[in-house]
Order: sequence, then C-alpha cells, then structure tokens
Amino acid sequence: MLNQQLIQLISSLTKSEKRYLKVNASVVKTNKMLLRMFDVIEKNKFLSESELIKQLKIPSKSNLAVMESRLQALILKHLRGFHSNSSQEIELHHLLIEIEILYTKRLFKNCAKQILKAKKIAISCDNHLALLGILKWESYIEKQGKYLLQSQNKLKEILNDETQLLTDYAKLIEYKYHTFNLLLLSKNKVVAQLHKEIEFYDKLVKNGFFEIKTNHTFEDKLYLLNFKGMYFMSKGDLPSCLSIYHKLMLEIESSNKKNILQSNEYFLALNNLLLLEVLNKNYDEYNKTLKKIFSRFSSLIGYKPLLFNVTMCYELGIYCEIGEEKKALAMIPEIENNLKLYDTETNEINKLLFYLNIAIAYLFNEKYSKSIYWLNIFLNDYNIKKNDVGSNIYYYGHLINMIAHFEAKNYDSINYLYNQSVNNLKKIRSLSKFDEAILKFIKKMASQKIALKKEQINSFKELRSMLEEVIKDPKETISLHFFDFFAWIDSHIENENMAFLIRKKKLG
Repeated sequence: MLNQQLIQLISSLTKSEKRYLKVNASVVKTNKMLLRMFDVIEKNKFLSESELIKQLKIPSKSNLAVMESRLQALILKHLRGFHSNSSQEIELHHLLIEIEILYTKRLFKNCAKQILKAKKIAISCDNHLALLGILKWESYIEKQGKYLLQSQNKLKEILNDETQLLTDYAKLIEYKYHTFNLLLLSKNKVVAQLHKEIEFYDKLVKNGFFEIKTNHTFEDKLYLLNFKGMYFMSKGDLPSCLSIYHKLMLEIESSNKKNILQSNEYFLALNNLLLLEVLNKNYDEYNKTLKKIFSRFSSLIGYKPLLFNVTMCYELGIYCEIGEEKKALAMIPEIENNLKLYDTETNEINKLLFYLNIAIAYLFNEKYSKSIYWLNIFLNDYNIKKNDVGSNIYYYGHLINMIAHFEAKNYDSINYLYNQSVNNLKKIRSLSKFDEAILKFIKKMASQKIALKKEQINSFKELRSMLEEVIKDPKETISLHFFDFFAWIDSHIENENMAFLIRKKKLG
C-alpha cells in the first residue's frame, strides 16, 4: 500500500503550490525521478505499489519506500519556500533560523537587526514562546559586551522582560485550560461534573477573572471570549452566548493579524455563530453566516474535511431543527459520500449527529424504512456505542427510533423496542416524566392498533394535554431541545406533515 500521508499531502496541494514545486525542484537534476513519481501519483491516487513500481521501473519495494520518503521531504521543503511570507508565524520561524545562523557566524550586528525585526512580529502576533527565544538570543549578544555597564543594564532589562513574559504566558495557559475544560465537559455531557464546574466558574466570573482588559493580548481575548460563550451556553443563556460570539467575530475581523480571515479561529467562530443564530431563532442571519463560511473556506483544500465535519453537520442539523426537510434531503447523497471519504477524520459524535439527522430528514419526508435504516446504523455502530453510549444524542436516538417504527406501522416490533429502549435509557440516566410518557404512549397505541382516525386524534390530544402540564417543570423541557415531539403529536391531530408544522412554528 502506498504511503497514505504522501497521497494526502499531494491531494492537499493547490495549483500554485504544484507550479512552484515543479519549477523550483526541476532545477536540480536528481529530482527528475521524484517529480515523475509525483505526476504518476497525482494522476492516480489509488494506484497500487506494484503498479507504481512497474511504471517508474523501480528495482524493489524498499527503493519505493525510500523514494516516497524523499518525495515527501522535497514537497515540504518547497512548501516552506512557497509559504515563507504567508503568515507572521512562518516569517517568525524563518527569522529565528536566520538569527541562529548569524550568531553562529558571529555577525552580531546583522543578528541584532534580525532580532529587532523578529521581536516586532512576535509582539504583534502575541507569540510568547517566540519572544522567550528572541530574548535568549538578545542576551547572548549582550554577553559579548559583558564588561560594559550598558550591557549589564541591558541584561537586567532582558531578565525583567522574561519574568513578565512568563507571568503573562502562565495567565494565557490558565485561560486556555478553562476554555478546553468547559468544552470537553460540554461535549462529553458529563452532567453532574459540568454542574459542579459551573458552580466553580460562577465564582470566578463574579470575581472578574474572565473580564477582558485593555492589557490583554489578541490571543487572551480569543480564549476569554470562547470561554464566556461556552459558559453562557452551559447555563442555557443563549442570548448572552450569541452576544459573546458577535464580540468574538468583531475582535477577529478587526484584527490586523496576517491571514486571520483564513484561520482556524475565524472558521470555528463563524460556525459557532451559525449555531447560536439558529438556537436564538435568528433565521434571517444564519443564511448569511453560512454563505460567509463557504465563500471564505471552500476554496482552501485543507478545510474541506472541516467544512464537512463542522459546517455541513451544523447545516443538516439546522434544516432538521427548522423543518426544511427538502433541503435536508438534498444534502444526504453528498453526506453519504463524505462519510466514506472523511471516515478517519470524522469524530464519533459528528457521526452520531449525521446518522440521527439523516434519519430525522427521512422521517420528515415520510420515508420511514430509510429513516429506520439510518437509526439502526446510529444505534448499532460498535465504536460509537463503546465510547459515547452515555451521551444525550444516543439517548434521544432511542426515542426517535420508537417514533419511526410507530409511523412505519411496525406495531409487532414496538413492545420489544420499548423494553430495549427503556433498559438502554436507564443506563444513561433516569427517565424523565416527559420521555416516559412518550414511550408508554407509543407502546399503548401500538398494542391497541386503533384503526379509527377519530380515536387516534383523541388519544394524541390527551397526550398533548398531559405533556403541557409536565413541561411546566423546567427540568422536563430538555427533550424539546433534541426533537420537536409536539410537532409529531400535532401532525396526527391536524393530519399535517410534521416538518410543515415545525416550519410554520419556527419561521412563521
């Protein structure tokens, strides 16, 4: 099997990068065979080792492995040249290399000039670690004049700068820790631990620990705003969370940091904004944000897996959330292809979300057998069950599975599915009154097999009245964040399509 990392690297190259590689690498005659190998792999990425060995007339398999390694090194070498000025971080890296070379050659004046240049860039992009490295070279140069009072004072100044820098960096690390801690707790749905942490964070917020100050760096502000966004999300304060993400967008878009509008920070901020706009029912705005994401990042090859894993995942979920069943259905063929294409790059939670929302899209379109097919994948994927069986997503998949089988009139399976669902749900957490009422109702209706439409409507009306009483307790409303059970009930009462009722309610 060919080196997959090499194939992925070649696939990621833009036309400009390929042109730069071929023009510059062809100057060296010994690269001729490697460039030929590049062309063969580029034209056919599914070529076998034996076919490649035959086409290139390589003596043995071991020679192929050496050539693969050399080609990868050659590509990376020329990518370094191509991207030498594409970001401040890369410029900084090259300057640090030049500083070391000049110092080794004892060209201290030249070295000092590059240090000043590097220092300016490191300060502008808040690179604490690079600044520490620059201060190290600065101190080395000053030691060359160790008998001068001026150099002695300069060394003390450098020491003070290093101490302050370490203090600032320690604070940044703390902000980073709290941000990722809250993110992981929220993602993993560790409810009891999350509540405990939120109580701890309530005190820190009250004491002003997460307040943004004028002396905070750009990177500090990014972590602080991301933390505050997740903090408000965890507390269910969606308007405050949306407000924070608007501030984050303003911070990023007004930054003079090089290529910030093609950065991972901007990509994730846009996607979080997209999600918050939907959760806050700002349906006019989410379309603009969606277009902005694709216009900024669809041409960047490296973001294609992320556009699938994050943006398409959100987009499908949004269409299910607002009842746009036709748009959701239109996405499914591309999602199926991408699930295969980006299998190793798609995390298990995202797979769960794709499977479940595809099932909901088919449920909305009354394609019940297809909905059940995807729910079976959702409920039976071994890797997902092994790692994420305790998540809320998996919990609600069981309830939606019961609804899909009921709508498909698989009444003979309902009793078995009821027992299986209750057993699995109790392993995750205690059944709420709301969820228990839904499950018992489906079981009862399936066993009675009520044929008369009028009797069915009356039964659904009774269920609706009971659930309206149940959700007067705020703790019982969590189920409605995952699926519009009232739209399902009303579809039977009003003899109307479920997605149409959701759309009517959400969009007016």
